[in-house]
Amino acid sequence: MGCYVNPRTETKEAFLLREGSMMQFAPTAADITTDSVPVCLVNNGPFTAAAVAYSANELQAFTPGHDPRPKLWFKVPRTALYQVSDLKNYE
Repeated sequence: MGCYVNPRTETKEAFLLREGSMMQFAPTAADITTDSVPVCLVNNGPFTAAAVAYSANELQAFTPGHDPRPKLWFKVPRTALYQVSDLKNYE
């Protein structure tokens, strides 16, 4: 199922805009660091999902060619993600 952002007190979009920085280009594995990871805001039509690309395999699942849905990418500090996801369980 993967690791997803699910804030309790705000929308995923508000969290990403506040805590992350929008990435101009799709990330690579080099963007997965000890301090931050890419998060993909995926438009599923009736709802959005914010998937945490905590590994190269997770990143590949959301990159163009593998997944045609509209996406925005954010680089988000791991410490912020610990508060709104179960990222620690995937590390």
